[in-house]
Amino acid sequence: MQETNRDQTSYQQALRKKYERKILMNVHRCLLALVIGIVIWLPQPSEAVQTSEGVRITLVHTNDTHARIKPEDNAGKSMGWAVLAAAIKKERELNPDTLVLDAGDTFHGLPLITLSRGENMVPLLNLTGYDAMCLGNQDFNYGAPRLLELSKKLKFPILAANVAYKDSGQLLFAPYKEFNLSGVKIAVFGLVTPETKQKISPLWMKNLAFLDPVQQAQLMVDKLRPNNDLIIAVTHLGIDPVCADKSTNVAQKVKGIDIIIDGHSHTVLPQGIKEGDTLICQTGCYDSYLGEVNVTINNHRVVNKSARLLGLDEVNRLAPTPDQEVLKEIERITKSSQSILDKVIGKSSRKLQYNREEIRTSETELGDYAADAYRGVSDADIAIVNAGTFRADIPKGTITRKDTIAVFPFGNNVHKIQVTGAQVKEALEHGVSKYPADVGIFPQVSGVSFTLDSSAPAGSRVVNLEMNGKPIDLTQKYSLAVTNFMHTGGDGYSMLVNAPILGEYGLADDVLAAWISRGETLHNSGERIRILGTGNK
Repeated sequence: MQETNRDQTSYQQALRKKYERKILMNVHRCLLALVIGIVIWLPQPSEAVQTSEGVRITLVHTNDTHARIKPEDNAGKSMGWAVLAAAIKKERELNPDTLVLDAGDTFHGLPLITLSRGENMVPLLNLTGYDAMCLGNQDFNYGAPRLLELSKKLKFPILAANVAYKDSGQLLFAPYKEFNLSGVKIAVFGLVTPETKQKISPLWMKNLAFLDPVQQAQLMVDKLRPNNDLIIAVTHLGIDPVCADKSTNVAQKVKGIDIIIDGHSHTVLPQGIKEGDTLICQTGCYDSYLGEVNVTINNHRVVNKSARLLGLDEVNRLAPTPDQEVLKEIERITKSSQSILDKVIGKSSRKLQYNREEIRTSETELGDYAADAYRGVSDADIAIVNAGTFRADIPKGTITRKDTIAVFPFGNNVHKIQVTGAQVKEALEHGVSKYPADVGIFPQVSGVSFTLDSSAPAGSRVVNLEMNGKPIDLTQKYSLAVTNFMHTGGDGYSMLVNAPILGEYGLADDVLAAWISRGETLHNSGERIRILGTGNK
């Protein structure tokens, strides 16, 4: 009887173990199915674009957007940042091996961004998903300390291999960044135009050195080429003849740069241009185009590269719906700034038009009115306004603070200084020395008139310089209204550097707003600068 009980107990234990094993196996199967289901349900990473020739790397790029974040910011020619961001994200979705790069002049331009000293641009760049950028000359309008503050808020690096502190030689920003996309090793380095030294207020340039782009590019290539398959320079140099340090020059003299993503000259390059083995790409300006470069890498070598520009129609086909996060951020920025920008300060019976080429080569109504504002508000004898400081029209009808900030967005202050007649003539000679090239040093004036003899050599072109119809006395002292930019030698106006200050009158856009709010009208326009051989322009 005891034996039988033992047998039954053993049988029950064996049966229990069998069922436990079966239950455990079922649990394992369920868990496995659950894990597989979760893996299938989770969004899977896109695969690299592998062609028969190798791995395809895509570069998406922008340059010289100048704070044009809304479609209406450039008479409907700008995409607007929400559309731009949607297209960039779609490009990355189509090819995960994508780098998004910007070539500068990004933090400065229109009031929505300049009112915040560039900070309102930061969330837009972060939401878009940039990988790296270089700086443009206009970005330095806030000074290097401010740019360093902004850089800490970005989710990607600012690259500048040729901007250093004078005293220590230390670079302000990282010179380069390396990436690995599907086994392809990529190095990106940045260069900023040395023209920044002349184009930005010397107050911000005191302890900065802009090193030779060719020399620094060569150092970068020597360092990066041995360990990378693809070398990219993101540069704010430009290709126009007036650009002192052109990207084409870098490409000619430095071998080993595969692609230059360029800016500064606002040049539209539909398929890029080749300079030796280097492909140079640029999108123009004001986010009118989005740049795309496709590079095929096989066995660590570039076997193919091509560039194209996507206009608004192509971008809308690529990404029909604007990026909603970016739209919300633009709305937030707009609301926070609106009360300041919408303040009405006056009216105009007609538009005083800003034409970049015209204002840099001849007297204009806009130039005359602004120079009158400098002279009138400061009660100076004479005013000189460098043409490069203008950026927008004074519109017909209602004029707001937004309009005056758009005309003078650079944050310069108006100074009244004491000069001799000889210094006035020297300043004007400098201002017309590059004529007929349309450069920013050209003078718009108030309180004086003169003839520009374009056939004479530079330094002897200003004749019949008069004040109130009488020749100016070269030995007499006069009060002259200029910006602090010019007073400290900006744009090459070195003859004004040591002139004593007689008064300071606030920001240039505030001075213009004050003049408009007083209801001042335009007088004797078209009678101040006569150009020999072309009539009164």
